[in-house]
Amino acid sequence: MTVAEIAALAGVSTGTVDRVIHNRGRVSPETKEKIRKIVEENGYSPDPIARFLKKKSEFKIGVLIPTISEESGYWQMIYDGIEQAAVNDYAAFGFKIALFGFKRPDRQSLEEQFHAMLASGCAAYIIAPIMQEEILFLLSETHPNEPYCFIDSPLPGVSPLCTVAQNPFMAGHLAARLTRLSASGNGTYAVIKPYSESYNLNERSRGFASFFVKDSECRAVQSITDGSSKKDIALAVEKLVNDYKDLRGICMVNSEGHLVGEKIAALGLKDKIAVTGFDLVEKNVISLRGGALDCLISQEPENQGSLALKEIYKHLVLEQSTEKTINIPLNIFLKENIDYDA
Repeated sequence: MTVAEIAALAGVSTGTVDRVIHNRGRVSPETKEKIRKIVEENGYSPDPIARFLKKKSEFKIGVLIPTISEESGYWQMIYDGIEQAAVNDYAAFGFKIALFGFKRPDRQSLEEQFHAMLASGCAAYIIAPIMQEEILFLLSETHPNEPYCFIDSPLPGVSPLCTVAQNPFMAGHLAARLTRLSASGNGTYAVIKPYSESYNLNERSRGFASFFVKDSECRAVQSITDGSSKKDIALAVEKLVNDYKDLRGICMVNSEGHLVGEKIAALGLKDKIAVTGFDLVEKNVISLRGGALDCLISQEPENQGSLALKEIYKHLVLEQSTEKTINIPLNIFLKENIDYDA
């Protein structure tokens, strides 16, 4: 029941009802009793949106993610989803996005941007916890009072307001199945993993390996690189090809799958080695269309950004409970459906 409805039943003004509800101003005992009885019988829920708009005109939301130009534009897509939601859905509530981009895997860069974010007066944070140990340490050291959501990756050991991400283990397991189905036969299947400190990439690699545990005709191996530059990936692919003459498939666990596919094609091995990757970044889509990649698993980066901001809106404005975990679907794209759905 609203203030206006209570006022109509009591035959008084909305101002009188407001004074009784908030116990302020002068109201006769008889009127107080009448209003309180109506409230007790019918209930009253204050409008959280109206209260929010009165209380604060602007909320700054800090976004801590890798530099948006990195990893073939994947982080740009994450940021675009957050920014578009702020402008299109929550501008009326004064949501403003403040980007704090760090250079991955530079620990000092992450630490500097994290502390800059905490000092900037943000009402809430959206964090990509991809440098596992550093994020755990920074959160335990600072104990931020403001709510924070994780995006792109879960991270055990802390309690964010919400986590918006795929199940990375199952994503890796699915990637292995897709690579196996796309390949020409039995043999060695490799996963290339950059950034060994990343929880979600480690889990994808573990999920990939788990698929082959009971397959006596195949084995899984892992290649760890220092980063995901073109040179890093090219060297990893060359070593795998030289070390495993029965190599049948490779999965790149981040958004740089196109670099693997291009290198395999340049070596003249595309008809022998299947390549699976993640994310519908433009270069991956082009490689899938052209046949350098066999399949992609999408994790909807723009949608992740929008969903994370929605949970913060629910918490700050609506004062509602949030979803602790929002699992992003494991969407599969092949050459046959990439132009239909992308």
